[in-house]
Amino acid sequence: MAQAQIELHGYGGYVPGSNTAYSYSGYRLRIDGGGNFGVGISKTLPMGVAVELGYSRFQSTLRQSGGIVEEVSPQNIIVEYYQLGGVKPLMEGETFVPYGLFSLGVSRFAPEETLQDYWRFAINTGLGMKYFFTDKVGIRIQARLLMPLYFAGAGFGCSIGTGGSGCGTGIGMGSEILQVDFTSGVVLKLGQ
Repeated sequence: MAQAQIELHGYGGYVPGSNTAYSYSGYRLRIDGGGNFGVGISKTLPMGVAVELGYSRFQSTLRQSGGIVEEVSPQNIIVEYYQLGGVKPLMEGETFVPYGLFSLGVSRFAPEETLQDYWRFAINTGLGMKYFFTDKVGIRIQARLLMPLYFAGAGFGCSIGTGGSGCGTGIGMGSEILQVDFTSGVVLKLGQ
């Protein structure tokens, strides 16, 4: 059983460019690639899984891609992710620790030329590894899939049949744009 442990980490990396999945009046929106940074704090629970709170920020250019309508001039955009999730080690180790991660939270898209920010529910998933040079200091390298989601509908239904009766609900969500990031940084262990 792992002891309770707090870790602080900061990182920087790269987000490749991405397009919206759907076209609007014959065009798509494109967010160019560029550098990102983030910070996080995690606490390892007695069962070995860490609960992690994280923030990441990415500044880039938003532009129109293709289409039959008039070109919209490129503008700066800030993309932020506020996440709470879990980090699960894939094997036991003190020095080298590969892990998987999954988090839920929100994303914020803030184009420079509009007065409105676009907030979306978001999920992130990824793989990474930590390597500790000492018992307190190490590096963390990871790749994540960032998925801001939109609400697509909800339903409720009941049925009666020869096998019995039942009711169910469903919520539909989709991702309008998928982003990926590749990051590395420093991780510090606090406590015992």
